[in-house]
Amino acid sequence: TSSFKAAISLGHIVDENGEKMSKSKGNVVDPWTVLDRQGADALRWYLYASSPPESTKRFSAALVEESQRDFQMTLWNVYGFFVLYANLDAPNLTDPVPLEKRPWMDRWLVSRVHALTKLVTERLEAFDATGAARPLRDFVVDELSNWYVRRSRRRFWKSTDTTDQTSAYQALHEALVTVAKLLAPMMPFMAEVLHENLVRR
Repeated sequence: TSSFKAAISLGHIVDENGEKMSKSKGNVVDPWTVLDRQGADALRWYLYASSPPESTKRFSAALVEESQRDFQMTLWNVYGFFVLYANLDAPNLTDPVPLEKRPWMDRWLVSRVHALTKLVTERLEAFDATGAARPLRDFVVDELSNWYVRRSRRRFWKSTDTTDQTSAYQALHEALVTVAKLLAPMMPFMAEVLHENLVRR
C-alpha cells in the first residue's frame, strides 16, 4: 500500500531572471548553499509562498533571503517581544480574562486568529499551499506585528491595570501558539521551536 494519499510536486525552477538554469550559463543555484545559509524552513516557505508549487518559479538565494526577512524574521521578532516581557512579568496565561473585561483590541485579535485558522485549515486540506501561506504571512506581518503589537506595546510594560496587561499577554500568546500550529506543515522546525517554548515550558 502507498505511504501517502497525495503529494505536492514542484514545477520547473528557473533562475531569478526567468531563464532556464544550466551549467554552461553559470546560473545554477546549489540548493545546499541555500540550505546551509538560510535553512530548510526558509527554502520551503519560499517555494510555497512565492507562487503555487506547480508553477514555474524563479529562484535564487537572494529571493529566499528576502522572503525570510519579510515573514520569518518578523514572526521571530514578535515572538522575541512576547518572551522578553513574559519572562519579566510571568503573566497568568492559564486563567482567561472574561470576554466582557477584555479590551476591544484583544477581542479583535482573537477574532482574526479564529478566522485565520478556518481559512488556512481549509486551504491546507485542499492542498493549496500558497493559498494557506499567504494569509499567514499577511496576518503576521500586517495585523500581528505592524498593527496589534505596535499599538499594544505600552500595555506589556509594568502597569497598574493588571487585567488589561494580562489580557494583552493572553491574546498575543494565543495568536503565537495558533500561528505555530498552522505553520507546522510549511515550516516545521520553526513551528516546533515556537510551540515548545510557548506551550511546553
